[in-house]
Amino acid sequence: MKRRLAMIGLVLCLAFICQSQMLCDIDNKPFASGERIHYQLFYNWGPVWIQAGTCEFSVCLATWNNKKVYQLMAQGKTQKSFDSFYKVRDTIVSYVTRDKIVPYQAFKYTHEDNWHGIDDFRFVPEQNGWSITTRLKRKKQWRYPEVSRTTQCGFDMITSIYRLRCISDEKLYVKGRRIEIPVRLDDDEYNLYLTYLGKQWIKLYGGGYYSAHEFTLSLIEGNVFKRGDVLKLWLSDDGNKIPLLIESPIRVGYVKAVFKDAERTLYPLAKARDKSSIN
Repeated sequence: MKRRLAMIGLVLCLAFICQSQMLCDIDNKPFASGERIHYQLFYNWGPVWIQAGTCEFSVCLATWNNKKVYQLMAQGKTQKSFDSFYKVRDTIVSYVTRDKIVPYQAFKYTHEDNWHGIDDFRFVPEQNGWSITTRLKRKKQWRYPEVSRTTQCGFDMITSIYRLRCISDEKLYVKGRRIEIPVRLDDDEYNLYLTYLGKQWIKLYGGGYYSAHEFTLSLIEGNVFKRGDVLKLWLSDDGNKIPLLIESPIRVGYVKAVFKDAERTLYPLAKARDKSSIN
């Protein structure tokens, strides 16, 4: 099993979803400062699902370069009982505008087993796009900064997750719709495909049934995924559009991220229902 295990289901994969040009113009509607969302991470190897770790997303007010911004943060870690198998302590932070959720700077601090790294992205708006300066720290050494330009709104991972929740364009929620998505990972870009499958009731581990929007996403072949792998994602069918469940194959087994609870959401959380009430 390669690096990027525990966060792969909820952070790395979600970053692939929100970069289509048609989805660039958004408004911040479903969240505000003070929101916190908690997830339980599971790892599957064979027939058994193992509780592997936890993940927390948070939004708070902050200052960046004398500008009032949102600080978006995701922190993922494996449980102590899982650390001997694969230890993860990952943190992703982005400083974004409060209206359009466009990043100024983002960091990814990765500590996974014996692999450690830091990603530093700076985004500068230009005519018809952005200039992106990427600095990567690998094997305790900073690589020479690389500057690239893009006309797409393919930002860092945590920004992309929150931008996904802001999409209100109903064209995205047409059953069977398939769109091509440019993705930025490390210092390169890729193209993936997002497909909307419609609404359905899903049952969460340790909870009841929730109405959710279901998506599938083609994944990138490499250290983590195999050719043809597909991620499945369910967003809550309410004003918050919270990711409720993510299932993703990896090189060895599967990972699953399951919504646990949330604090200070902008809209009331949809309540879980029992099976008899949805028939």
